[in-house]
Amino acid sequence: MDKKPDNEIPILLKERIDLKALTAKTFVNVVENIRNGKTEEISVDLNTEIWFFTNFGLVSGSLYIPPEENDAFDPTYFLHELVFKTRNSLLSSYIEKGVERLTNDSSFVLLKDVTVKPYASPSTPYKLGYFLLYGDAILGISFGDQPKEQYVHVVE
Repeated sequence: MDKKPDNEIPILLKERIDLKALTAKTFVNVVENIRNGKTEEISVDLNTEIWFFTNFGLVSGSLYIPPEENDAFDPTYFLHELVFKTRNSLLSSYIEKGVERLTNDSSFVLLKDVTVKPYASPSTPYKLGYFLLYGDAILGISFGDQPKEQYVHVVE
């Protein structure tokens, strides 16, 4: 039996597309390109953020772009790659054992410089350098500049 290269993606992962994660990545790319001036027909404020409405809170951040081979060593990305190479190796061994279907196989959006505002406590956000947001947690996506006053109190 031929040994597969460590970086080969198992067929269980290659032969599927998560529409929600693909849409989210596309949405973020388009808004970031507009914000960075790559689309001349339209512009947005440089403070524009992408907001993911999830089942646990609001998540904002930028897409994490993996470093190029000649870039400086990035320990976060190294750990990410190590985890996914190990996972892919395990998946390949399951394929060899006859497994033909995954469960919980939603894809993800890889984010950097992330703020998570839990619905239960929005005044105490989490700041994370790196976050892997699974597509099945995304309920919606928006963009804009986060207003200073987040809450509107209605008094009757």
